[in-house]
Amino acid sequence: MSSTVSSSVSTHTAAFWDDVFSKGQACPYTRVAMPDPDDAKLCRAREHFGDLTGKTVLDIGCGSGATSLFFAQHGAQVLSIDISAVAINNLKQYCNRHAIANITPIQMPAQGIRQLGPVDFVFGAMILHHIEPFEPFAATLRQTLAPGGKAFFWENNASSSFMMWCREHLTGRFGIPKHGDVEEHPLTPSEVRTLNTHLDVEVEYPELLYFRMCSTYFLGGRLEAPFKMLDDFFYRYSGFRKRSYRQYLLCTR
Repeated sequence: MSSTVSSSVSTHTAAFWDDVFSKGQACPYTRVAMPDPDDAKLCRAREHFGDLTGKTVLDIGCGSGATSLFFAQHGAQVLSIDISAVAINNLKQYCNRHAIANITPIQMPAQGIRQLGPVDFVFGAMILHHIEPFEPFAATLRQTLAPGGKAFFWENNASSSFMMWCREHLTGRFGIPKHGDVEEHPLTPSEVRTLNTHLDVEVEYPELLYFRMCSTYFLGGRLEAPFKMLDDFFYRYSGFRKRSYRQYLLCTR
């Protein structure tokens, strides 16, 4: 399966990611390579899914393909999709060079996944917040999963009104970097509730990423250690934990 699927996804967004992945093996972010086997999000996803042997895993927004390689290494049949033709071609070439037969790279948008189902598991890393309109996609996700199927998403989080104000008014100005394409927005609590109307969703906060954002955006990475101490201290309080910029969504049909 290697067809290209047309979509209403912005050509600007596709072009943005094509440009990102054109760096290929020269850039750590776009390099196709096996991931760290102890990567926390991948290990948590594997724990959520259970035995992967012979199961079909749909990797949405596969990017460099590292997560697809992880699941394939653990015995899954992986469908790897991305809107970037460049990313998909990079992964195809890697699989061909290394004789990896249980990964199928497909260029297509997330909105088209229903035609690939039913699948046992769905994985996505920083992908849900790119998808609009969200409610139809949430319904499509349910239809794509087999009965009893599971999905796992590692996502950002728009729960902190202060962080969202900074994102709206400060990033991209005053020398403060702005990452990602122009159409994306961190995943909102209302979108999580929407997802929960179609699937059973459990939210976990693997860490508090809040104060360190000051170091990342305003201080060029300086003073990260003391900001991490603040994050670690406030993580113990559940009310504050929910403001973390990182979250896991564990979904079950």
